[in-house]
Amino acid sequence: MISDSPELNENVRHHSSHTPIVRPSFPARAGDRSLIIGLSSETLLRTCFRVGEALNVGRQAVRNGKPTIIELYAHVTSSWRELDSVKQYFTFSDLFHDHPPFMNGVYELWKGVSLWNYDSGRFLNPSEQKRMCRCIGEMKRDGKKWKFVILNIWEATWDDIDYVKGIVCA
Repeated sequence: MISDSPELNENVRHHSSHTPIVRPSFPARAGDRSLIIGLSSETLLRTCFRVGEALNVGRQAVRNGKPTIIELYAHVTSSWRELDSVKQYFTFSDLFHDHPPFMNGVYELWKGVSLWNYDSGRFLNPSEQKRMCRCIGEMKRDGKKWKFVILNIWEATWDDIDYVKGIVCA
C-alpha cells in the first residue's frame, strides 16, 4: 500500500530497488597514537546494515571483552514506553526481509532531552510502513538473554543508508 506521505513513498520505492548490502571486512583497530583527537584503540565502532550481523558482532564483542559501539541501520517493527519510566523498548528487523533474526533494544536516555524524546518518539506512532532507523548502541548480556542498549536513535532514509554504504564499502 502506498501512502500519501512523500517520505514513506520514497522508502517503499527505494526498498524495492535495494539489494542486501554485503560489506567488506571490518577495518583493523586504530593505532595507539592516533592523529585523530579522541580516537583510541580501546573501543571499536562497527557499522552494520543487517540485524544478524549486528547480533553476531555484539555478542562476539561481549564474549571477548572488547568495548564495541554498534551503528545499526534497521527497520523498527515495534516500540513502546513503560508508564512512569524512562525505558523505551524496540524490536528491530532487517532492512531487506521480514523474518528472523530480530533484535530487541532498550533506550533509557530519551527523557529530559526534547530532541531525543522527539527522535525516539517518532517510532511510537504506528505508520503504514515500518520506519527505518539509525541507532547507536552496545550489546549487553541480561541473564541468559541479550539486549541492545541504545545510546541514540533516529529515523533514517535510504539516502542516509546509501551515503554510509558508500563510505563503508569504498
